[in-house]
Amino acid sequence: MEWTELQAMWQQYDARLAENTHINKEILKRMLRSKPENRLKRMKGWAMYGIIAPVPIMCIALIPNTKFRNEWDFYIGLLILAVMLVSVLYKTIQYFLLIRDIDFTNQVAKTKKQLVKLEESKLKSTKWRYFFLFVGMVGVCLIAQLPVMTKEFIMLTIFIILLATVSSCIHLKKFKIQLNNFNVELDEIEQLEKE
Repeated sequence: MEWTELQAMWQQYDARLAENTHINKEILKRMLRSKPENRLKRMKGWAMYGIIAPVPIMCIALIPNTKFRNEWDFYIGLLILAVMLVSVLYKTIQYFLLIRDIDFTNQVAKTKKQLVKLEESKLKSTKWRYFFLFVGMVGVCLIAQLPVMTKEFIMLTIFIILLATVSSCIHLKKFKIQLNNFNVELDEIEQLEKE
């Protein structure tokens, strides 16, 4: 065997090895992307639930138990409830649109920026949701003609505020853990792309 033939065979093996390495990296990238993509699908599902669920829940809770009357407190309560519902839906739709825009096939830096925007949006929407929980209670009380400044109402309000605070802390902590997992997985993908 001559030197040129040996060199040609060596180059063919190098080309095959490079091709196999490239295929293996692509398979590994897909495997690394599958876990965050599944987590993102679950987040999209919960965001869609957050968009769809409030309207039927409000209809089921209010329509059978509400007596329409032509008084100012009824209309103010209805307005407060409508503003609360529209605001919460608006923030939830913004959050859903941010989730929908995340694509793990993009560059890692761009995806990390999108995750930071998602985190900011989630923090704002959670704060809005729990603030409007209290405002919505006042609206429901005005609609149902429940006395607002009674001892029972104040105790119920304090209980709901404490429950909402604990719930929001747990919810946001869980969300931050998910974002940290996303960042770790994105770092692994970035290291694979650098090799």
